[in-house]
Amino acid sequence: MADADWLNQINPLIYRIQRKDKLALNTLYDIASGRLLSIILRIVKDRAEAEDTLQEVFIKVWEQSNKYSGTGSAWGWLCVLTRHAALDRLRSLSAHPHISTSNDDEQYLERLFTTDSTSDSHSINRCLGRLKVQTRQSVLMSFVHGYSHAELANELSVPLGTVKAWIRRGLQELKLCLAA
Repeated sequence: MADADWLNQINPLIYRIQRKDKLALNTLYDIASGRLLSIILRIVKDRAEAEDTLQEVFIKVWEQSNKYSGTGSAWGWLCVLTRHAALDRLRSLSAHPHISTSNDDEQYLERLFTTDSTSDSHSINRCLGRLKVQTRQSVLMSFVHGYSHAELANELSVPLGTVKAWIRRGLQELKLCLAA
């Protein structure tokens, strides 16, 4: 699709999203997410964080589409919204840096939660206490209470990708804390 073609689709899609047209949001995501992700990556520099930020941008588009008044280009409005979200994420990362995880972290945590040692339980509780509230809640609901990621997303009213990111980061932070 030529640049002018997809740009001409943005304004009508935003107007449809203002009327809560989910298909319009999906279409907007299909045609604009790659470009918006590249904007975020230039600021955030971490792929996982950038993808989480992109999800947040599309949630904001859905919830705040009525703030687009029609003056100026909808693409410009999207870029400003994206840039602000990326800068917010960067500030958040500076205050609370996260490290990406490896695939074996979930198995590692499952073994930890099945331990019988009192000292291990104390260490786990100490490290859980260091996690952000939503991260700790997601990890505990998943591994202690048996919620699936989809069930967690529904229960916490957040996108599935956000829940997966919280759990992924939480597992890595626990692993690092318990190894220290």
